[in-house]
Amino acid sequence: MTKIAEYLRNQAEALTAMADADNLKGKYADELAENSRGLGRKLDLAEDRYREVKGHLSSWADDLEDFQKAADKTLDDARDAQRIIDAHSGKGDKKATGNQKGASDEAASTDVDPALKRAKEDLTAARRRLNTTEGDYQERAAHYASKIRSSIDDDMKDSWWNDFKAWVADAEWLGDIADWASWAATAVGVVAMFFPAVGVIALALTVVVAAIHITQAVTGNGSWFDVVMDLGALKLARTGMKAAKAMKALQNSSRKTAADLAKGQAKSQASRANASARKTAAKAERKRGGTSRKSRDRARAKRLRMEGENRAAGKRASNEVRDTEMPQITAAEKASAIGDKAMAKQMKDINKWRDAYPDNRTLASNASQAQRHKDAVQGAWATSTILDAADKGADAATNDGYSRMKDRMTAPVGSQW
Repeated sequence: MTKIAEYLRNQAEALTAMADADNLKGKYADELAENSRGLGRKLDLAEDRYREVKGHLSSWADDLEDFQKAADKTLDDARDAQRIIDAHSGKGDKKATGNQKGASDEAASTDVDPALKRAKEDLTAARRRLNTTEGDYQERAAHYASKIRSSIDDDMKDSWWNDFKAWVADAEWLGDIADWASWAATAVGVVAMFFPAVGVIALALTVVVAAIHITQAVTGNGSWFDVVMDLGALKLARTGMKAAKAMKALQNSSRKTAADLAKGQAKSQASRANASARKTAAKAERKRGGTSRKSRDRARAKRLRMEGENRAAGKRASNEVRDTEMPQITAAEKASAIGDKAMAKQMKDINKWRDAYPDNRTLASNASQAQRHKDAVQGAWATSTILDAADKGADAATNDGYSRMKDRMTAPVGSQW
């Protein structure tokens, strides 16, 4: 503290000299002088703190040394007294093994043994002195603690940002949570390959890790390299989630398009069949000479019925497509989707409707886009896994060398002198 106080004093004097210099010229001179005086005053306050606290600690050290000497002397006296008491107790035990009468005589003689009586008194006195010394120690400790608090209660106050940085530095549990959440995110990410629904848990854990690392980095207590890794993981996770969502939308679009195509084909087929039936019926009616109103009404009713049947046939065809169960997939198809069973089925369904209507551009486009999104999911997963494994592997393989390298990338935001 003495050295720090001297260093602060020298810096304050240098700043004051800079502020008072009359050879500074230019627009920067006034602002530089003002800032130098302001910083110099802060250094003066800091120097006062260190100098006064140094004095309090020096006095406390002297008192503490006296208390320790007194406690050591008390301990030696207590040990001497206890040895005498133990020696007399040993003699009493040996005589007690002889006969009961001898033990009674020894007990009686113990009460009047001057050495034993004096030893017990010395032990009691040592305990009293120790209690007194401890009480004096507590009183002087509180006295100097009050002095130190008074010395640092000045006009120089830490900003909320400095308080927050100090809190983060002391909160070692934040780092423990980040480490635990990081490993948990890795484990859940592997599980999500087979049960995609838990992928949101991995994402939430990654967000927690990123938030802690950012907090530590901006306060100078962590590495920006970890932040970059976390943001990269979040970006990859977001890419994978967007691609998976797009795959579902494309699959729904392909189903709807295929349903509309199936509906149109069914209606066309029914219309052709109905047209042929109407033509045959018309020929038969003409042969019978049917030109009466009754015949026309009968023909009209039949036409309406056939049109209704056409619509019903189209609706049935559309519903059959919409209600068709998702296709079954093989182990290879599931593996190609990184274990995501839902994505593998969606991809196969999209390709099935593309193949069923090869001339339709919408279905062909959906299949092409779905393949790109599937590749994006695979790429995001592979990149994220490689980076995560490399980061954790380097930590384990370099015996903290890798961690120290990352720590060198730390730079507190808003740090000043």
